[in-house]
Amino acid sequence: AVLLVHGFGAFAEHYRDNIHGLAKAGNRIWAITLLGFGKSEKPNTVYTELLWAELLRDFIVDVVGEPVHLVGNSIGGMG
Repeated sequence: AVLLVHGFGAFAEHYRDNIHGLAKAGNRIWAITLLGFGKSEKPNTVYTELLWAELLRDFIVDVVGEPVHLVGNSIGGMG
């Protein structure tokens, strides 16, 4: 499984040219838009690296449900 995490100022569609090739190679692929970016909701909250890390953790546990490779660009690659 592979989870694609965009960078600052981008959103999940940032990886649109990569998804097909990764899936064709036999991977289960997800691309997530971090809260506050792209077409996601933009609640009145303080956006922090911890908030996004918790979002990713919850997504992996609740949706992916298996070990996953994180592929990130810019802030999506912090870790």
